Amino acid sequence: MTAVSDARVRTKSIVVGIIGDRCAGSLAYALQVALAESASVRVVRVSPTVEVSRMGLQLPVPTVEVVGDPVAVLVEESCDADLLVVEAPHDPLAALTDPLLVALRRATRALLVEVSCDGEIVRASGADGWEYEATPESTFAMPPAGPATERFICVGVDSSPASDAAVEWAAAMAERTGARLTLVSVFDREGRHRSKGAAEADVAAAVTLVPDTSPTCVVAEGEMAESLLDAARGAEMLVLGRHSTNGLIHSALGSVGDTCARLSDCPVVIVPLH
Repeated sequence: MTAVSDARVRTKSIVVGIIGDRCAGSLAYALQVALAESASVRVVRVSPTVEVSRMGLQLPVPTVEVVGDPVAVLVEESCDADLLVVEAPHDPLAALTDPLLVALRRATRALLVEVSCDGEIVRASGADGWEYEATPESTFAMPPAGPATERFICVGVDSSPASDAAVEWAAAMAERTGARLTLVSVFDREGRHRSKGAAEADVAAAVTLVPDTSPTCVVAEGEMAESLLDAARGAEMLVLGRHSTNGLIHSALGSVGDTCARLSDCPVVIVPLH
């Protein structure tokens, strides 16, 4: 009996958060991961004011319907889960600044995975990434900005097309927000994955993509995720390119991108190639 109980405790769990009827992408992604990871899936449908049962949405998995503050409900319902999956708005800037998602990134204690309507990962935010105190004033507030001289956006570069897309996106965001840009390339001492010369060339190439600014350039030696996290300490966000099969976040479980998302003290933004 004890062995059976322990196995149940170790089973991975996924919570799909649904506000309104937007759920096709989040549910598809959750079921795909559940199949690969032998995890359980539970849906939490929440509405601030309306009885969710009136929405008429029938789902093929266990579903909890709750009326209340969406952030508080989803944080509570996913507190023991491995993943909290939600569907983000289609527009990237709207998704980045959406008040509800901003609050969830600050409050969740599970790995928050935001997906597109097609079930593709667009962003992940790590458990305990930010300190959070639930108050009426802060529930839907943007995270406080630090002094202007300290505000910067960190980008991981590796000369791939996905990396270039991340640099261009981050440069546009830095221009909008007034933050400075920091470009980071990582190499290992033995040069098995990337030599120092290659890392320097990657940064130099990335600089040409942001001709209107003077970004800070960092060439770091070490393990990829650890070096990116060190460079991004205190940043407004860490921006990474999404590679198709084996890049920084080819999976929400076990990749370098997942490591950054779990341990980063700032939001982690994954930019698709197109």
